[in-house]
Amino acid sequence: MKRLLLFTVLLCSPAFAEELPIRWLEAGKETELFFFHPPKADWSLRFEHRILDQGRFADASRILVTGGRAFKIKAPPLRPGITLKAKLFFGDTPRYDIVIASPDPFEDRKEWFDKHPIALYDPDKTTIDIFEEREIPFQHLRSFADIINVKNAVVVVGQNIDFEREKDLSDLLFHKATAGSAVLVASPQGDIPLYYYPLAARRYHSPTPSIHSLTLSAEAKELFPLASGRLNSTKWNMYTKDNHPFLVSKPGTGAGATILDIRFIDMNLPQRFIEPWEESEYSEPFGRIVFDKNLRFNTVESWWYFKSLIEILTNE
Repeated sequence: MKRLLLFTVLLCSPAFAEELPIRWLEAGKETELFFFHPPKADWSLRFEHRILDQGRFADASRILVTGGRAFKIKAPPLRPGITLKAKLFFGDTPRYDIVIASPDPFEDRKEWFDKHPIALYDPDKTTIDIFEEREIPFQHLRSFADIINVKNAVVVVGQNIDFEREKDLSDLLFHKATAGSAVLVASPQGDIPLYYYPLAARRYHSPTPSIHSLTLSAEAKELFPLASGRLNSTKWNMYTKDNHPFLVSKPGTGAGATILDIRFIDMNLPQRFIEPWEESEYSEPFGRIVFDKNLRFNTVESWWYFKSLIEILTNE
């Protein structure tokens, strides 16, 4: 907690008040970065007054057809659970905020996963091998029955699940959320059928779904480029077929939005199916589903982002 507070202070300090684009580097690893038409100047990676790495664009390893240049930059090693925010300078001008992050975001691994248990459903095996290689502890869900029986864990659906093929999965996940569970779906494919509450059921005060964009802190929005493009839920394309709403999540749709957050509320007052989120004494969510098209477990940023999403879903 102290480390998170220190990191937040760093993010909000005057030194980082400029709204520069952010790029992530994996600590201890050499990474190739691409820039279109950089100035004819030297580059340097700086933390406060220290130069962590530097070079010349003239010595770039590759020149792109477009006139851009690609060069390799080496980030210093860091202990697990540590991030460092530096700046990339072109000449004497800061051009990018650089987040240097440990490839392992879990400093107190056992304590964190004991507090945030994960249950993984991954029928296509797109994620299970990655979790095992990263030594991410999880409960392996092999069937719909296993999903139904999950207790006290965040249900994570492996990346690239095809909801047009797994036709009954979304209905099961929504039912799971109405029972109070948190669900995270990584980079879903296909049109997602949204759970439909018959009016008769809602008259008996069934949990009511509210669809809106994920509420991220200002620090999180600044920190994660993956968290961009989520201004409001209207950026999602939706359509209705046979009185059943669907979320269109195919590539190229959604006007750039990447996330849909559906919260289930136990309310004594009737509520429309799709409406802006309103905080009130009646609107405390007890179950949530997050569909995130940008979440893929392939970069250091994605692992830190994943950790952040799990903490959000568990109301930390």
